[in-house]
Amino acid sequence: MSGKRTDKLARQIQRDLGEIFNSLTSRLFNNAFITIMEVRLSADLGIAKVYIGIMNYPKKQELLELIQHHNPIIRKSLSDKIGNQVRKIPNLSFFLDTTLDNAEHIERLLEKIRVEDKE
Repeated sequence: MSGKRTDKLARQIQRDLGEIFNSLTSRLFNNAFITIMEVRLSADLGIAKVYIGIMNYPKKQELLELIQHHNPIIRKSLSDKIGNQVRKIPNLSFFLDTTLDNAEHIERLLEKIRVEDKE
């Protein structure tokens, strides 16, 4: 399968997972704000590495474990959305994406510098 096709499918899965998480968050994930940052598909489309961002939730690792626990429900929902487009639904592996945390940390540091410069 070409790289273009893989990339296109990864973007589609990213959008669909975003919708799935929006619909499940109040019921399964304690109303956490979860963003699908990136999806990387293996060449054979058998594995999708899903990088998620979690904002304003203190126990991110516990939430990631809860997401892993509900992986079958999430995968079934994904199957309902893309089942007619692919032969097999990829296995989902979830990882924390720390990009949002890093940006927030840098913003706090910059604000601290601004405040110190004014003094």
